[in-house]
Amino acid sequence: MSRVKKQKILQHTVLASLLTALITVLTFYVKIPAHNGYIHLGDAVIYLAATLLPAPLAMVCSGLGGMFADLFGGYTLYIIPTLIIKMLLVLPFSCKGERIMTTRNIAALPICVLITTLGYYVAEVILISVASISDTSEIFRYLLSPAPWTAALYTIPGNIIQSIGSILIFIPSAIALDKTNIKGKI
Repeated sequence: MSRVKKQKILQHTVLASLLTALITVLTFYVKIPAHNGYIHLGDAVIYLAATLLPAPLAMVCSGLGGMFADLFGGYTLYIIPTLIIKMLLVLPFSCKGERIMTTRNIAALPICVLITTLGYYVAEVILISVASISDTSEIFRYLLSPAPWTAALYTIPGNIIQSIGSILIFIPSAIALDKTNIKGKI
């Protein structure tokens, strides 16, 4: 492996570690109360990670950052759903190109609203179902009933607000970082 390639791998690893820590801290500590939860800045950093790092590395740092925030915050029931959802948020973005604010990355933002909203809605349906049964053999019967799907509807407004809040932080951050030509320095 060439020296240049090793240096690039080291740069990406350090950046991924920094972004993982930022996702964790900005999700766990910076909380703006909203509908049934809070708006945090962590998802905005996930979007940045997705535009700055290769997808597999961005997925790992995004999933781990969100998961650590849930772990430290005591939301242990959400650790696995958060890991999966935050990793999926990376997929619509591209790190290719010289800028963060590309057409594809702008188009990725509403897709992320859908991923977050639907992902946490389905997670809540599963959690409600598991909590509502006394015998594990009843799980599929309960999942197919309208009760958990109706009960979990309350998560939708809060997750939409959270996603839009993250977009409103991401866009000016991305514009500012594009002005510094950060992609040319990575």
